[in-house]
Amino acid sequence: MYLVFILAVSKDVAPLIEEELYSIARSGWEYEERDLEVIFKFYFPLNLEKKDSDLLEHLHSLSQKYDVARIELSLQPKEKWEEIWKYNFPPLKVGKRFLVLPPWEEGEEEEGRIKVIIYPGQAFGTGHHATTQLMLENLDEFLEGKEDKPLRVLDMGCGSGILAIAVAKLCPKASILAVDIDELALSATYENAERNKVLSQVKIAKEVPEEERDKKFDLILANIGQKELKALSPLFKELSKPGDTYLMLSGFFKEDAEDIFRHYFQLGFKKVKSQFLREWGFLMLRL
Repeated sequence: MYLVFILAVSKDVAPLIEEELYSIARSGWEYEERDLEVIFKFYFPLNLEKKDSDLLEHLHSLSQKYDVARIELSLQPKEKWEEIWKYNFPPLKVGKRFLVLPPWEEGEEEEGRIKVIIYPGQAFGTGHHATTQLMLENLDEFLEGKEDKPLRVLDMGCGSGILAIAVAKLCPKASILAVDIDELALSATYENAERNKVLSQVKIAKEVPEEERDKKFDLILANIGQKELKALSPLFKELSKPGDTYLMLSGFFKEDAEDIFRHYFQLGFKKVKSQFLREWGFLMLRL
């Protein structure tokens, strides 16, 4: 049996709830829009580990923060949960070339599409969220014609490793540094990189090693929150080559895009592109 925790909120506060969830619920959730509300659904094993208990406590606190939020709890048989879990992560086409799919759909093939196999639920980044889709679409476009170049790429806040793996799949000569402070994310990135047979290209670390800082990067990827993007901006500048390094940033609401750009503009970055999908934003910058 599994414990099903539902957090139901009105549509006007759903984006605020979702932003907070990214900082406390790295293992993901189901998202469903109904007529007047949005449903966030979480699944927990009955033998709760500490991380599960901590998340439940956070979710309860979050529900108390908003008067419009309500909680529902239920039990579900394991077999039913597994069916629902698989149903909510179907294969997904992103951009012109990516096909993101879970391991149980691994056999699916499509001409012209590059398979990126991601096990959902380990860490953020299954490809189904708008911010991940924005990053993948723009990676696909940016890397076209660069497939044979030995690019140095930094994936900051790598989550499931989906962006690092996507780069490695498109560019076999690229070397990617995947960084995350979350041990769960580092483990997920390792397993997914191994699953996609790109582990030799992806170096995984909890922070950018000192020996990497002088080498600079050709491309820096960061699909994280607004606060983190601002806090990391001096490091991104330090790791960039003037005139040569591109930054792809997402994980923020579209209304915050201009504020983030102004922050980076003061450090010398120029805007190459901005893009929006639903309420989420994307920026490509160049030093």
